[in-house]
Parts: sequence; structure tokens; C-alpha cells
Amino acid sequence: MSSQAVRNISIFLVSLLFILPLAESSSADLPLEHFVRKSDYLDLKISPDGRHYAARIRDDEKVYLLIVSLDDGSVVGGVSPGEDNEVSSILWVSDKRIIYTFSEKGRSRDYAGFTGELFAVNIDSSQNKLLAGYRADDQEIGRRIKYQKSSLATHRVISTLPAEKRKVLIIEYPWSLVGHVYYDDRQRLPIVSKLDIFTGKKTNKEVIPFRDASVYANDAGEINFITWRDETSMRHASYRQNKKDEWVDISEAFGDKLQKLVVAEISRDGKKIFMEGSYTDREPKTLFRFDLDSKELSKLFENKVDLYGWEVDSNNEPVVGISFPAEIEYHYSVDSKDSEATKVHKSLVNAFSGKQVWLSSQSVDGSKLTLRAYSSTNPGEYYSYDTNTKKADFLWANYSWIDPRAMLPKKSFRLKARDGQVLHGYITMPRLSENDSKPPLVVLPHGGPHQARDYPFFDSEAQLLANRGYAVLQVNFRGSSGYNEEFEKAGYTQWGGLMIDDIIDSTVWAVDEGLVAEDRICIYGASYGGYAALMSAVKAPDLFKCTIGYVGVYDLEAMSEKGDIPRNFGGLGYLKKVLGNDIEALRQYSPINLADKIKAKVLLIHGDEDVRVPSYHAKKMRAELRKVGKEAEWLYLGNVAHGAVSLENRMKVYTKLLSFLDSNIGH
Repeated sequence: MSSQAVRNISIFLVSLLFILPLAESSSADLPLEHFVRKSDYLDLKISPDGRHYAARIRDDEKVYLLIVSLDDGSVVGGVSPGEDNEVSSILWVSDKRIIYTFSEKGRSRDYAGFTGELFAVNIDSSQNKLLAGYRADDQEIGRRIKYQKSSLATHRVISTLPAEKRKVLIIEYPWSLVGHVYYDDRQRLPIVSKLDIFTGKKTNKEVIPFRDASVYANDAGEINFITWRDETSMRHASYRQNKKDEWVDISEAFGDKLQKLVVAEISRDGKKIFMEGSYTDREPKTLFRFDLDSKELSKLFENKVDLYGWEVDSNNEPVVGISFPAEIEYHYSVDSKDSEATKVHKSLVNAFSGKQVWLSSQSVDGSKLTLRAYSSTNPGEYYSYDTNTKKADFLWANYSWIDPRAMLPKKSFRLKARDGQVLHGYITMPRLSENDSKPPLVVLPHGGPHQARDYPFFDSEAQLLANRGYAVLQVNFRGSSGYNEEFEKAGYTQWGGLMIDDIIDSTVWAVDEGLVAEDRICIYGASYGGYAALMSAVKAPDLFKCTIGYVGVYDLEAMSEKGDIPRNFGGLGYLKKVLGNDIEALRQYSPINLADKIKAKVLLIHGDEDVRVPSYHAKKMRAELRKVGKEAEWLYLGNVAHGAVSLENRMKVYTKLLSFLDSNIGH
């Protein structure tokens, strides 16, 4: 990257910082682009010595890497991604060098695909080099040639190996050739090796005997613990005492008390492992500490629902747990209730009252932190914090043009479903004058549907709809994650059953509470949410005036044959687990077979290059509606995969969506 390019990006950074919008009228319709544009300021991480931070910034739909001095805010280096690329992740591997990854967008595609490569650059932009990946051919460096071979695989860093100045520990997941295309389907065994961060040379290679394994290494690079998935998509944890030993199940090595737990973190010295899980399906997933010397297992947090995540101290030991029974709750580990890290976190939570606080990175000595504060009305603000001076300095806002004062809060609710099951969710209410009637409602079921749920985070879709006068309802139906294993498993084989009943019951609850107009309700979702939108209109035909499916699944029977899930390792096992093998049940839960039961107006939105949910689903749904004399409105995007990415296509999607809603339930 040239010095001129760094100066240009520096000017861009400074200009954005000072073009924050003034508070706009709280009742006015904000421009559609306000909600559709992607964030300009993304994530940032502080250097090990606490003197710089590396950040990702979007401009003109490209994502750049910048290295900024914390002392004076000057840009000292960076990487320009090129016309069709974006920097997708950043990792400090020393005070002076960063490893980063790329996502690449073809000229005719509206999505960026992760290339699986590792690149490295110095903080002054020098020695920018492709280290590992499918384009890592032999390269000449100075007068000597370092033989660096291309590898058709996805590469990730496991450990930065602090004691080794030039090397990191990486894992690579080899791709499979399917037809004429290579895929990262995790069907082949992963390989661990040491990687020189200047030359790209790999040494000390080892094959891990489990597909799709996650490897945990201490700072010395020793690997004694892994987690892996079997073909049924079940997770396991394994242990070995040293590299020469065979891997054994962790419960075989340390006893049945570890049987339902999997490794999540390891201390820097490797003497403690931190394991995630619960003893029974009814208990929330939490974090346990296992001491390898004493063989003692202890529970770290007392959370009422599953942990959303945790924050670690400078020794890589978890100190703060985070969960969302409704609003955010913080839990402090039994090991650190009186520690300095806990005191710092509590003071920050108090200082940023009304916002959720996440410590995003820290220096090696723990004296310098970066943190992100956010809420349902605030997309996020980054700060640097000095634990010695107790001073927090604003760095940037994630969406520089968003004024949180013009946004509308998500309010949590709970209700009992028709069978007594307690459900939790969020409702975003629009601003109404005293003379306004009850607002129309858009029900917004989340995608996934498993390993996913709704949270009290900033949600640009909910904010857009609320800004246009719609109430927005989001419920965590059975099958959603985050509560306990029993709640998630209650959704297995119930995609069109209990899960849809929960969505309908929450909609009826909003009507019965007098929050919304009962005769102006639509339902809209993407992926599984698109399926839920159509299936809800099937099961409650008089409740919804319109239904919108975006990249939705409409033929459950086809899930095991079409798309990328069946070809990925564990994919068929996952589908068998969550959908079942009862063909007749799958047909009865497939909207394509129930088009005659839909009274609501229908809008279908899909992309031609969707690999996760091929466009077959939307085309088939449209055809079946036509057979029963119903014409769905249609938006078909030729170069879009599983959701529009470019501003141009996102504008098309939301312009059509708003027009459709306005014509059916608008004011």
C-alpha cells in the first residue's frame, strides 16, 4: 500500500468522524438508505503493546484495513483490498505485524466469498504478503527463494505463539472437489502446522483424525484438547497427554462428569481448560473450569439462561459471562469476583448505563482496552480505555450517520403459549401521536432456526419498519437457542408445528394486549423466517393480511437433496435430527403443498445464486400459488445469493418490501 493511499484513507477516516448527522426530526421518515447501508466503521483490535489499533472500515462497499496510533489518532499504515475484495478479519501476531484475511467478490456477483487465505502486513504497510492459501505460489524474497506451496484449504490461526517471534500455529481445512468446483465442506481431515509470518513456510505438520475439528493450543503451541462433530452433527471433546498419544474421549480421560461438556477456552499455560455445556437438557449452558493438576471441575457462572458469550482476562481466563434472559445480564466468575478485571468491567457497565458493554480486545498486560457499547437504539460505539488513568476515549460509531435519539427501543415481553410454554421476545413500537390509532404490525421471525434467536440488539430491519409506522414483533419460538437444550430440541421436527404455533400465539398476544390493530397484520422473514412467514399464513389464514418470504424454504422434502447443507460434513445428519425422516410429515409442513390454504397476499423475494436455499423453492412456491388461482408478487435478483449484499440490491429489496406492506396494511 503506497504512502499516498494511506494518506487518502486517513483523510477519509477524519472526514467521516466529523460528518456525524444532526438529530433529525423524531417523527419524520428517515431516508431508506439510512437503514439499508452497511456499517462504515466495523471492528477494531488493540495491539499487544497497547500503542496502536487495527481497524476495518467500509467505503464505497470496500472494506479497508487501517492501523492507527492511539497516541494521536494518526493513520500509520493499512491495506487497500482492491476492486473486488474486502478485508474480513484482523489478528495481531506481534506489536508490529498483523495477519488478516480476505473475502472476494466476483464482478458479476452480489456477495463476497471468504478465500480461506492468510495474509500478513507490518503496521507501516511494509512486507505485505500472502502467507497461505490457494494462490500462495513460490515467491522470491531477496536473493533466496522460500518454497511456499499453494494449498486448497481454509486456513485459521490457532495460537500466536508469543515466545516464537516469527511463527504462529495454524489449522487448515482442505477443500473437496465437487464437479469442477472446490468447496470447504469439512469432509477431509484438518492439518495443523507452524507458519512463518514473513515467508509463509509451514513446518511441523500434523493431521487431526477428526473432520471439522476445533483445536485448542496453549502459548507453547501444545495441543492436548480438541472438539469435533460427528456425522449426526453431535459435538464431542477429546484429549491426549502428548503428541505421541492417541486421542480419547474427554470423559474416558477424566471421568463421566465431563461427558456432556466440550472445550471452549484454554489458559495460556495450558493448565486450565474451560468447558461449555450443562449436565442436563433443562439446565442452561454455562462455563466450567477444569484444573488439570487437581482434576477439579467447578462452575464459573450462575446464569439463568444459556451464556451468550464471555470475556477473558490477559491470561485468557474467562472472568465475565453474558446472557440474555430478556435484557442483558452480566455474571462474574467465582475465580475473579474480587479481581481487577472484574472491578474494571463493573465500573464500565456503570459508566455506560443503558448500554451493553463488550470488551473487544486488550493489550498483553491488560492496561489498555478497547470496548464496544451498544443497545437496541445504538448500533455501537468503540472506545479505548486506560485502566491506570480510568479514562475512556471515544474512537468511532459503527454507523456514523445513525442518531440513536431517532431510533426506537426494543421492549422485552413474555407470554404463555397455548400449551403453557413460556416464550420470550421483543416488540418495537413506532411513534404515535395521541390521535393515532393502534399501529399495523409486522411479525418478524428469525432465521436459523436453531443456533439462533433474537436479542435486544440494534436491528436495522426493525428500525426501518418502526420508522415507517409499523410495530415489529420478534419472538423466540421453540427451537431457538439461548434458553436451554430442552427448549431448542422442542423445535426439532416441529418446523411447521409448535414453532409456527408459537409465532401465531405471540401475534395473538400482541392483539389481545391492545398494542396493534388486529386487522392490519403482516408477517415477513428470511431463510427459515421466510418459511415461517408462509407457513404461518397457512395455519392462521385469517390473522395475516400479507406474507413475505425472503430467500425462504418452502419444500422441506427437498432440503436433503438441494442446496449446500446435504453436501457439507454432518449436513444430512443435522437435517435428519431437526426435520426427521417422516416424508408425509415433511409434505404436510411444506407450504408448496398448502398453497390453497393461504388467504394472505404473498410476496416472494429470492436470488438466483442462492446455494443455501436454491431458487427452486421460490419458483415452486410461485407455481403452486398460480395453480390455485393466486398470483404472488415477485422480486427475483439474478446475481444474489442467500440475501442481497450490495446497496443497489438491498435498496431494491426494501423498496419492494415497503411498497408491498403499505399497499396491504399501511396507513
